[in-house]
Amino acid sequence: MKRRQFLGTVAGTGALLASGRLLADFAEGRNFMRLDSPVDYGLEQGRIKVVEAFWYGCPHCYSFEPLVQEWKADLPEEVEFEYMPAPLNDVWALHARVYYAAEQLGIVDALHQPFYTAIHEQGRQMRSESAILRFVNQMGQDPDAFREAMRSDSVARQVGRSAERVREYRLEGVPSMVVNGESVVSASMTTSHEQMLEIVDHLIAEARG
Repeated sequence: MKRRQFLGTVAGTGALLASGRLLADFAEGRNFMRLDSPVDYGLEQGRIKVVEAFWYGCPHCYSFEPLVQEWKADLPEEVEFEYMPAPLNDVWALHARVYYAAEQLGIVDALHQPFYTAIHEQGRQMRSESAILRFVNQMGQDPDAFREAMRSDSVARQVGRSAERVREYRLEGVPSMVVNGESVVSASMTTSHEQMLEIVDHLIAEARG
């Protein structure tokens, strides 16, 4: 994916992305949605937050992830990025517990991509706690500690918060990205994963301007 530049606004026409696309080319209602009731993150002045809603079992999220990894590594300092597993049903909620348990134990980097790989390249369903704990053990992590984290009240609260955010963001599918709790970009509103990130860049530039 071609890297982008955050150039700020340019006299009445908007910023120009690295691809040469004018920000004005992206339209509300066609390429992104504004929320009627924005979510307040309580950010300090000048800070911007981008959230990616995902599910480990989603093939589109799996193919999107390498681009997200490259993209987020080059975000400006004032832009925060957050993964948000979307618990839209019981299996998705189980996988949300996997992410938040890994986060609680400080092993997201060790498990995040391998968990995607296990599902999409190795054909492992990961639809039960026992299957997940076997995977955790195979990755050289402590399955007992992981089970405890998955069942913890703190992880349950995080999954509950994600379910609430899904409703507030009015999400109907994944992957979706939310900028500053007010603008939503979904895969169905774009022609490619690369364009999805271009639109997010547009919204970040708009927020910075």
